[in-house]
Amino acid sequence: MFLKLDPANLIYFISVIVGIITGVVLFVYSIRRNKSNIPLALAFLSLSAGIFFAMLINSGLMAEFPGLYRTGNIFALTFIPMPFLYVLCITQNRSLRWYDGFHFIPLLVYVIDFGPVLLLSQEEKLVLILSEIRDPNLFIGFNQSRFFSNGFHLNFRTGLINVYWVLQIVTLLKWQKSLKRDQTKFEKDWKVWIASFMVLQFFLFFPYYLTFFWLDSSLAFTLVHSSAAILLFFSAVLLYFYPKLLYGINEVKYVSDQIPRSIESQKADKPDHYQEAKMRELGGLITKWIDEKQVYLNHGYSIQDFARDTQVPYYQISACITRSLDSTFSDLLNKKRVEYCLELIQKGEYSNYTLEALSHKCGFNNRNSFSSAFKKFTGMT
Repeated sequence: MFLKLDPANLIYFISVIVGIITGVVLFVYSIRRNKSNIPLALAFLSLSAGIFFAMLINSGLMAEFPGLYRTGNIFALTFIPMPFLYVLCITQNRSLRWYDGFHFIPLLVYVIDFGPVLLLSQEEKLVLILSEIRDPNLFIGFNQSRFFSNGFHLNFRTGLINVYWVLQIVTLLKWQKSLKRDQTKFEKDWKVWIASFMVLQFFLFFPYYLTFFWLDSSLAFTLVHSSAAILLFFSAVLLYFYPKLLYGINEVKYVSDQIPRSIESQKADKPDHYQEAKMRELGGLITKWIDEKQVYLNHGYSIQDFARDTQVPYYQISACITRSLDSTFSDLLNKKRVEYCLELIQKGEYSNYTLEALSHKCGFNNRNSFSSAFKKFTGMT
């Protein structure tokens, strides 16, 4: 059993190796540091598996692995929603949630539909493979479907990729519109990368539409799977050239992870100047995050909430604010609330508000805490 390394198989082989390595690195990194990247890790791994199946089909080696027959679409349907979920997690600064599982209903439908085929013996699968392997388009026609017509799963999968590609565009546009400010260097780098990623995704479905006009179906098979291999390879390479992209657009966490050791373990008589510089940088980013997100307007917003949103340990945030900003998290929020209150007063739009209403508008829980903070930061009642 040998793999004939023609140009197509060579592209498949290299991309599979690079994709698996990158997917594993991403997954380990995501679990430890940035769970928002888990969908990207799963996208790399599932796409690598899908390209591996394309290589087996193209080379005729699928007959050597009859147990894998019809499992390739499982990885394809796993991949399809992952880029969209990745964009969603990054732009909303969140990790995967239980209801994201609804995106895998098509995968469940496929497994139910092809359950009897998946449970065939290796000998029975080999017979089916040998009857189809000479024609890649016959092989991916999914002619053993119980509930749907021949070719349905291929056409449905292509349309589904198209739909999720559009959803990525819509999500990116909504995110950009919601910023209402200039993008940071982090956000610009990530935007360039995700735009490149999406351009390559376009060629996962576009060649199939051309088959309705002039493109030969066998050529479409090669173009689609070669595009997938190129997508996998180049998006992985870009990640290695721009490691900050692994942090998505979370610049706060990126800086916090560069602080070499726990603040609490540092001895005062042996200051770490690099760490001090990073602490000052982190302090500035914390203030910037609070200003841009206006979290001070959220009632009862705590340092634990901030730690969850930024994925930075709360004790590190507390130490950073104390040392670089000479404040506490509570005082920092209250100062921002008072500044916001002064802006409202100067506009004159809230002159008819009671103190209770004004304090609620500015993020305070009650009138007393509002009055105390106002006196503390302005010197006036």
